Amino acid sequence: MSARLICVAVLGAAASLSACAPVADDAATGTRASAPARACVFQRDIRNFRVSNDERTVYVRGPNKTVYRLEVAGACPELDRTLAIGFAPRGGMNNLCTGDMTRLVFGRSPSAMPCDVRMAGALSPAEIAALPERERP
Repeated sequence: MSARLICVAVLGAAASLSACAPVADDAATGTRASAPARACVFQRDIRNFRVSNDERTVYVRGPNKTVYRLEVAGACPELDRTLAIGFAPRGGMNNLCTGDMTRLVFGRSPSAMPCDVRMAGALSPAEIAALPERERP
């Protein structure tokens, strides 16, 4: 192996490890910078849902009145008329966490096709309050 290739490999490994390193405290503000927690919800814990006016977002209510945002990937015909939803998680998982993709299944119509959605995460209380009444689960 050439010295140049070894150097590139070592630098790449160092960069990868630095991405996993803990974040230091900010001395100026006294706060600690961190990534938002990964929010997860089990399908059995979903109590209610609403579809946004543009049909690009589905809001679901989980335990403790937590509201999660699911972003629709692509077309999802008949979503606005559905009375119930379910998930067909990929990999056999029965929970859905921030960043996960799943299939949203709904409707009784033979033409109702499952839709791909991505879990965008939990909304803050302020974001929930800012939702239009029609979109709030």
